[in-house]
Amino acid sequence: MKRNEDKNRKQRTIYLGISIGWVLKIAFIITGIAIWGWAFVAVTVGLYIGFKVLKGLISCLLSLLILVVVITLLVAIIF
Repeated sequence: MKRNEDKNRKQRTIYLGISIGWVLKIAFIITGIAIWGWAFVAVTVGLYIGFKVLKGLISCLLSLLILVVVITLLVAIIF
């Protein structure tokens, strides 16, 4: 009996291919376009690209900082 109940419970679950987060993003995009027009799309794309560039720049600067610290420690230990 227990096995049949588990089997029935598993069959009742419905998997939707889209998550709530995607639905919210789509709703916000549609609302933004309806209220502000295509300027909303331009600003959103600009912010998206800007954050990608900023993330890459910060990653590069952090890597360079770590490299400088490691070289400085090696020079201090050797000499």
